[in-house]
Amino acid sequence: MRLRALACLLLVVSAVSGARGQAVPEHELKATYAYNFAALTQWPASARTSFNLCVLGDDELALAMRRLEGKVLHGRVVSAVPLAALSAIRDCDVLFVGAGEQANLSRIVDALGDAPVLTVSDAPSLQDVAIRIVPEGSRLAFEVDVERCRRAGLKPGAALLDLARKVRLPTD
Repeated sequence: MRLRALACLLLVVSAVSGARGQAVPEHELKATYAYNFAALTQWPASARTSFNLCVLGDDELALAMRRLEGKVLHGRVVSAVPLAALSAIRDCDVLFVGAGEQANLSRIVDALGDAPVLTVSDAPSLQDVAIRIVPEGSRLAFEVDVERCRRAGLKPGAALLDLARKVRLPTD
């Protein structure tokens, strides 16, 4: 299962780069990672017809997310949603919190409560988000907080956890 998930992730990253040999911009990789995090996570049923990939505090990433629009995730059509304020964050399925909003992470987490929103960031600390993207040499890796996912009613799949650099398990 891990090899299949890794192959899937590599295929998507390859598709992002277009021609062979071109370096993939970091914001494009982060958008691809966010999409794959969503694909490898189990979600509760939703009445919405769109699967909302939201970005707060990172305009370049919000633009990169637009190329994912129209794809289908968990039976719903992907919509890329750049956010300028916290008012609509509970309408997100995935919420990427960029550098411009990292100082507000605690407030964002409080506003979300137990809403089924997968929080992702490249913030220095994993404690406030479900998934943190981290640089690892010339690549990107990620860490998963299973407890934070569980509080949101989400279940990260085994393939996602196998690919993570670090997994923070519930303490109970």
